[in-house]
Amino acid sequence: MTNAEIEAFIAVCEYKNISKAAEKFYISQSSLSTKIKTLEEKIGCPLFTRSKGSRNITLTEEGHKFLELALKYQEIVNEMMSVGIKSRPPKLRVSSIDSMGTYLFTPVYEQFMYRMPNIILEIQDMESHPAYVSMEAGLTDLSFTVSRRESKKVITFKAFSEPMIFVCSSLSSFPSTVGLSDLDVKNEIYIPWFETFMQWHDEIFGNKRHPQIQLQIMSQLEFFLAKPNNWAVVPASAAYGLTKNPSIEKRPISFSVPNRVTNCLYVPDDSKECLVSCFLECLREHLSKMAHMGIEIYI
Repeated sequence: MTNAEIEAFIAVCEYKNISKAAEKFYISQSSLSTKIKTLEEKIGCPLFTRSKGSRNITLTEEGHKFLELALKYQEIVNEMMSVGIKSRPPKLRVSSIDSMGTYLFTPVYEQFMYRMPNIILEIQDMESHPAYVSMEAGLTDLSFTVSRRESKKVITFKAFSEPMIFVCSSLSSFPSTVGLSDLDVKNEIYIPWFETFMQWHDEIFGNKRHPQIQLQIMSQLEFFLAKPNNWAVVPASAAYGLTKNPSIEKRPISFSVPNRVTNCLYVPDDSKECLVSCFLECLREHLSKMAHMGIEIYI
């Protein structure tokens, strides 16, 4: 097996989506699928469960085991590549889900690097399960996820909670306060933000009523929202960033949507304690700027 095949496998695990992982490598979806199939043939078993009618894929039992080994392998390769470096600066490895990395953490990273100019910041994009595996393997120092699970090594605590905000094109004809009867699901830009949100969406709109546009790639959200009468329900941190575009605005709603709760994952490490504390302080300060949007901070 090749390093490229292993990297492709890890990327699909992170995104749970072939097309999104392919975009990361700037290759076609068919090319990435071929790499995964070749890897599975070499190993002798399927690594993913592929469900008809679903864009997302899940790991098999063998896939979970292989992911742990693949992450360890990746770290060993990185260490081998750095053998010739006599003195390496300290490193902080931070992971988050894509929507947080796009709309929330960019200014946090910038402020952190301003305060800690002599360290290396390694930014990772991971969903909850790969994040826990990476933390347990010692390959990530700090992670932010919307779901949690039991772990003997990883300490999980609630970092912040944010309301879900209705956003739409500024050219839309929605009333000043939007009700459910004002919404056409066909015009929704749907993102599966977190499990409770997906359940709420099915209960309100019915699991047989599907939006015309469903996104996994956050960079495309702003483009589609700028179109008249398109709408979405997004976390407050995303709304804060999106509404800086004058073509997009937020409006109050007459219905309730469950908040998105973000958890922080951390494995105690005295050598990283100062860096972690500084990063959390930068995050706390940035979240405080959005307190008027109803964000509750627990860190």
